[in-house]
Amino acid sequence: MPLFLLLLTVYVFSAGGHLYAWDELFTYATTRAIAEEGSINIAHSLPLFHELGFLMNLPNDTQTLYSGYGLLQSVMAVPFYFVGGLLGLEPWRTVDLFYSPLLMAASGLLLYGVSRRLGISSRLAVVLSLLYGFATIVWPYAKFFFDVTTGLAMQLASVYFLLDPSRSRRSVFLSGLFATLSVFGRIMLVIGLPAMLLYLAFRPGVDLRRRTRLGIFMIPVVAGAVLYMWLNVVRSGSPLIFGENYGFVGRLVSPELLGNPLVGIYGMLFSSGVGLFIYYPICGLGAFALIVSDKNHSWEGFIFAWLFLSNLIFYGSLNIWDGSWGVAWGARYLVTSVPYLILACAPFVDSAKTSIVRASVLLCAALVGVFSNILGVLINPLYAGAYLWFVLGKTYPDRGFGPPPPEIWIPGFSQLRVSWDLVWSQEYPAAWFGAAEILFLKARFDLFLYNSYGVTALIVTLFLALLLVLWIAMTLRHHQAEPQPNSFK
Repeated sequence: MPLFLLLLTVYVFSAGGHLYAWDELFTYATTRAIAEEGSINIAHSLPLFHELGFLMNLPNDTQTLYSGYGLLQSVMAVPFYFVGGLLGLEPWRTVDLFYSPLLMAASGLLLYGVSRRLGISSRLAVVLSLLYGFATIVWPYAKFFFDVTTGLAMQLASVYFLLDPSRSRRSVFLSGLFATLSVFGRIMLVIGLPAMLLYLAFRPGVDLRRRTRLGIFMIPVVAGAVLYMWLNVVRSGSPLIFGENYGFVGRLVSPELLGNPLVGIYGMLFSSGVGLFIYYPICGLGAFALIVSDKNHSWEGFIFAWLFLSNLIFYGSLNIWDGSWGVAWGARYLVTSVPYLILACAPFVDSAKTSIVRASVLLCAALVGVFSNILGVLINPLYAGAYLWFVLGKTYPDRGFGPPPPEIWIPGFSQLRVSWDLVWSQEYPAAWFGAAEILFLKARFDLFLYNSYGVTALIVTLFLALLLVLWIAMTLRHHQAEPQPNSFK
């Protein structure tokens, strides 16, 4: 509990209290439609879209319009929508302030739980969760209302129940249920299902018979598939038409989006614009550990490798592998893979206790990640995109969908460099946004609580964080439980 509260406290303070991208606008519009009209038809949000320059080809009297994004996030955000009215705030503020911070903090707690089920000690599990929470890309994405937040938490919950040592019917069913919910959160996470099915089919030492556990797992999966196809019929008229085309439902992947996978994979990992291993070296250590550590050469390691590599290969094969560089932070398509890279780091982190070299490498990797995150939470990435457009004279924001611009390979134009410049700049190129308060704060730093309550909010956050750190330390000091035996030990 103190671990969850620590992550939640920091994430809520870091929140911008506004939306950032088109994806979020359409997901939020669905939340509003559900809350106010009991419908998923977002046609009534067309005036807002037109005000922000989206879907200008549709007249305001359009009767039906559906988002192509996963429905689960919109449904789960409805309570946060109503909290806005109770607090006297715009609903989109409370949705951004609380939804993603809560889900990301919960994922940190789930990672701790998965670590324990892998036989990792309490102390090491806490260290892994802290590295995950503060030295990886999940911290900046606790600010966003992107569907990666919901998909990540649901998939990690599925893995947690999949690794239940009791191998009970209940755990297998819940694993299938959360795997299904992850797809309702983010459709592309369906590519993780084969790994879980293979684990259930071939993992030795499972008490339930193979057919029994596969059948139990598939009950919610099949039911979810039928429900999803029905939703597709409602939104598009066909059960097999999916998509994320900014308010329109289309094919899951259009042929024109395909690119060179070698370029895409390298770019997602090592480009100066969004490279995951450049911004967050701790994730690189995890990928390396998956290959070289004998303790990762198990069925659990197989799941981690699958969930990382399938995501990397799929998105790396698209020509939009950058994830809208300048409108989001870092390699956003890989956010859902991060927990498994951190879990794979366990043997390396554990060995750092007895090796100065490894301890130094781990410390440096963590510090680079924390530094990247500080820039990521302080500066609205929309400002970084505008800075590239107005100050540096680049044409990125008008490129539409297609291959990333050449600047994504140039360190001087990286998000890290641009955000660093903007930390010290007194001016922001806000003309790009007009008066769209829903998309940005007219403030130096992208921190809603800080800009609303000043240094008081910072002091209270630091005080609470310190108390929670002490609580965690005291809990670990008195924790006597032995780790469960597993391939990691």
